Amino acid sequence: MASSLMLVAQGLLGLLLLGLWLLLVAASLHVLRLGLWALRHPVENVQPPPLDEAALPKVTVQLPMRNERLVAARAIGAACALDWPRQRLQIQVLDDSDPTDETVQIVDAEVARHQQAGVDIAVVRRPDRRSFKAGHLDFALPLASGDFVAVLDVDFVPAPDFLRQLLPVLVAEPQLAFVQGRWSFLNESESLLLTVQALILHGLFLVEQSYLSAQKQPVQFNGSGGVWRTEALRRAGGFVGPETNHAASVTEDLDLSYRVRLLGYRSLTLPSVAVPTELPERMAAFRSQQKRWVRGGAQVLRSLLGKLLAPGRSMGERATMLLHLLRHARQPYLALALLFLPLSPLGLVPTLFSPPGGLLSAVLAVWLSVSVYYGAALRRLGRSVLPALFLSPVVMALSMGLCVALTVELFRGVLTSRQVAEFVRTPKTGGQKQKSGQYRPVFDRLARLEVIIGVAYLGLAGLLLVRGEVLTALGFAVLIGSGLLWVGGGSLRKL
Repeated sequence: MASSLMLVAQGLLGLLLLGLWLLLVAASLHVLRLGLWALRHPVENVQPPPLDEAALPKVTVQLPMRNERLVAARAIGAACALDWPRQRLQIQVLDDSDPTDETVQIVDAEVARHQQAGVDIAVVRRPDRRSFKAGHLDFALPLASGDFVAVLDVDFVPAPDFLRQLLPVLVAEPQLAFVQGRWSFLNESESLLLTVQALILHGLFLVEQSYLSAQKQPVQFNGSGGVWRTEALRRAGGFVGPETNHAASVTEDLDLSYRVRLLGYRSLTLPSVAVPTELPERMAAFRSQQKRWVRGGAQVLRSLLGKLLAPGRSMGERATMLLHLLRHARQPYLALALLFLPLSPLGLVPTLFSPPGGLLSAVLAVWLSVSVYYGAALRRLGRSVLPALFLSPVVMALSMGLCVALTVELFRGVLTSRQVAEFVRTPKTGGQKQKSGQYRPVFDRLARLEVIIGVAYLGLAGLLLVRGEVLTALGFAVLIGSGLLWVGGGSLRKL
């Protein structure tokens, strides 16, 4: 009986390892394909016919913010400096700040100052924070007089020609719902965490979304740094949506992107247009942001799955949207891997069989393909590709470190309604030092568990080193133990 149970356990462990191997290989092939495409296609400057200065469309700029005393004035100033005729530019400052927060006074003073200078700018406040950012964008939409709506989060500092670069493309193609630029980063070189975040987002904009745009496939609006066609916004039911009982997804940008796609609109990311912003400086803030994105993706999948599976759309388009919404389904498997990976090296459950080349071959394949992917992004920026080779293992470690928290958030998004989902804002500093206790990210109790698991993995790595299993030890210590300690320990750090 005992031998039969051991045989079953050995077979099950072999299947789990094979599943992980297949997951890593599939991910490698996907990102390698995108990276090779980006290496073959340099960034092109899209040059549509110039707009007639006498007939420039009216544009409304929406600036959503809440408790942003450190960056509110900068955001308002950047919006007012946009190069667009004043009589055709409306600016809405959507202030959801707490009445006791300093942001309220800062916003009122800045808006009054620009009004005196002749700018069409106003503060839009509402009686409650229903549906968070999306709800406020929709609350102000009936007051928007523009044929187009630009959305700029409070940490964005667009160049004066931001509208001049995006509007001609949007005007020239009536089937475009929105056009957005790529994000550039004001603080990406200030720490390893910021450098890695920037690299991940460079890959998103300069490789993945560039590819989707070139292939006319569905592209997600990234929440800021883009311009919408007002007609498309209204046809889609606004940022909250027409069938959600006034409860928005915590990723309203993704939700709206696919709703307009289902109406027949296209969308576009222009990698040649950079929109400066800032990255979350602390691990706790970055972690909170990633959790919101994963939960929101699950919410959108839950609400739009029926429409995405309905006939009438091409298989390629449906597959693109479904795969994008399902991309975080890997998180539970990665979290499960934390439990079964030590069994074989410790000799607790020898495997009945191993995947081709073992897990090391799959890890090396991921390293190579991810290096090509991010190297292509850096090359499209005109930079050296070498940092991608050294930073790719750091990205892999960060991914393993986040898998526990993101698994929990994925299930929350699938199993709970939008009504109980809280929009957790990401604190911005504008490069300024914060007062103690202000604008701190929400603490996640899972951080302590991540630290415990990370320490256990480092202990396991030490044991394997003593036994002479150097490569396995390095894999456990570098990619898993250090990732968990970085994410968990960094999330415990106070601002």
